[in-house]
Amino acid sequence: MTANPDTIAALVLQHFDQLPAKRKPLVRDNGVHEWVPLSGIVAQGKDGKLTCLSLATGMKCLPHAKLPRAQGNVLHDWHAEVLAIRAFNRFVLDEARLLLSGGPSASSPFLRWRDESEMRVSSLASSSSSNGDSQERQHQERQQQMSEGSVGATTTGAPKWHAQPFAWRDDVALHMYCSEAPCGDASMELTMAAQDDASPWEIPASLLSPREEEALPLGPGSNASFSPSSSSSALSTAAAATAAAQVQTLGPLPGRAYFSRLGAVRLKPARADAPPTLSKSCSDKLAQAQCTSLLGSLASLLVCPSGAYLESVVLPRSQLSDTGCRRAFSGRDRGGRMAAVEPYSDRWQGGYRFREFEAKATDHEFKWSKRSVEARVGAEKGRLAASNLAVAWTGHGLEEATLGGTIQGRKAFDIKGASFASRRKLWALSLEIAGMLGLGMVQSREALMSKTYGEVKRSNLLQARRQVKQDVQAGALRGWAKNEGDDGFGL
Repeated sequence: MTANPDTIAALVLQHFDQLPAKRKPLVRDNGVHEWVPLSGIVAQGKDGKLTCLSLATGMKCLPHAKLPRAQGNVLHDWHAEVLAIRAFNRFVLDEARLLLSGGPSASSPFLRWRDESEMRVSSLASSSSSNGDSQERQHQERQQQMSEGSVGATTTGAPKWHAQPFAWRDDVALHMYCSEAPCGDASMELTMAAQDDASPWEIPASLLSPREEEALPLGPGSNASFSPSSSSSALSTAAAATAAAQVQTLGPLPGRAYFSRLGAVRLKPARADAPPTLSKSCSDKLAQAQCTSLLGSLASLLVCPSGAYLESVVLPRSQLSDTGCRRAFSGRDRGGRMAAVEPYSDRWQGGYRFREFEAKATDHEFKWSKRSVEARVGAEKGRLAASNLAVAWTGHGLEEATLGGTIQGRKAFDIKGASFASRRKLWALSLEIAGMLGLGMVQSREALMSKTYGEVKRSNLLQARRQVKQDVQAGALRGWAKNEGDDGFGL
């Protein structure tokens, strides 16, 4: 039985309340009260017991121009939803290390060992032998493939690698709590409702490619929005697929701009006066996670993704737009933009599939949400401000605060300021775990021993995951721009 959304929300709020005061929004010396979004990941065991695995606060991201300086040490996106998922990945890796450290008799309430019958390997991966010279030769060949950009190229229909040693337990469900509507498409109705003038904006030709400009003669009075029927009946399969394709005729849109343009991929930040980024909105990232699971590339080399999908996302009642969530996250049955990926889902390998979560309402409010702070101090301009601090916590006891993507008190971009959820720290931990696994998992270890982070991501072992992302971004999330510039560093 699915957990009560109020119970899920209360658990995350309780864990945040237990954090030290220094991790919470402040009242500044000038009397300005800070607010911040909160998100958390909760596991539900087969007995119904709930466990908070990670939580995070935050609402900013790294300007694209600064990515080359990050070198794996700086978070790119610390919106609460994204950071909570990264902290969840840290929890999963720490849980795998604990399971390995405990010996053959050890067990975990969240992870399990996979047996050989579950583990499939591609022809490239399975050709490895126990001969050291053969392993070294294959490693050199793979490195050459990486340098030539051909890693991941496999025969059409050939089995993709699927030999992770761990899996998320099938009887443990995952839920997410968010104190605010995810930025991007799921919150557009809320954005429009807050406008003094909700008239559609004209889409400038600069945001359209020549092909798109011909296909969509947008101008005053013309708004080619994705607009599911306001009735409760779902669109037909054909209509849903057509609508999902039509909404993605633009490139990614900036923040809340062109708010009447529905179904589109959007970029952070929401503020037009902030430095530009290529970080996608939380709505878009959560929509894609319905296909890739909550596991990132590094964790996916060690843990099968098939069980690590969200079952529900819990939002305060005031932040839940049923229309927006249906459009942003649903498939054909509910007339959402994800209908475009469903024809591909059945062919995905590696444990991947489209798994739609359910958006649910809670009556609990976060003490430091903008609404709660306004209720205490009033909505007068200048009395409220967004907190610059981002906080991350995991169920294994890790806790930290970051400013600008770097641990608070550390120099920006310094390796000593790398968050426990940073690319560098997650890669190092993944490599440590692969080393503990021994010769039986030589493929994962070789991939993680690559010279650069980019080479790890291009590993042949992640081909199934890349295929999923390619299908999602070519269909439902068309216009997705890669946020590149921080993958050339090594350990």
